[in-house]
Amino acid sequence: MRLITISGLDGSGKSTQIKKLEKYLEGKNLKVKYFHAIEFSIANKLLSFNKNRSGNVRKTKAIVNANWLQIFLRKIALLVDIFRFRKYFLMLSRENTIDLLLADRYFYDQIINILYLEKKIPPLPKLPFWLKIVCEYTIIPDLKIYLKISPKKIISRSQVEQGVKYLDDKERLYDHLAKRWQIKKINGERKQEEIFTDILKEYDNING
Repeated sequence: MRLITISGLDGSGKSTQIKKLEKYLEGKNLKVKYFHAIEFSIANKLLSFNKNRSGNVRKTKAIVNANWLQIFLRKIALLVDIFRFRKYFLMLSRENTIDLLLADRYFYDQIINILYLEKKIPPLPKLPFWLKIVCEYTIIPDLKIYLKISPKKIISRSQVEQGVKYLDDKERLYDHLAKRWQIKKINGERKQEEIFTDILKEYDNING
């Protein structure tokens, strides 16, 4: 079973592209499973999500500030999630019923959220100790994509309540760490079909 992930800023089009990829691969008679990293996360279930009257999960306002204890608890929750995911991934692999697991966001996005809350500013010449541990146990995807789009472009086409500065700060972290983690950067400022064509090219590359 292969793992494909798409990361990027809020409003960059990750969910749109991962759903298009899911539909395309299913059309090729491949068995695909969708995975949403935030919905999987213990921290976000406790801190950022609630249920509406119909019982559906809905997202509340994103956290842009946190104290040291809240950040520490998020780090612990992240490590727990990584081990939970390893168990989940191993289970799916053993069942041998899924060809591809498609992740809408991944632990890379959660790491960047924590670094943002810590007010970390790239470049980061030395990774924090906690991050080294997290990276050591994170399953490396077969294909990892970063949809690169400017904050101004996101603001022009969608309502992001946190504002441009929030997106600017996170973009710097994404740009810096995507290079460090060797995540494939794809220009997300074009038409959906053009972006998707590039994603398919990267998918073809991992298949030789």
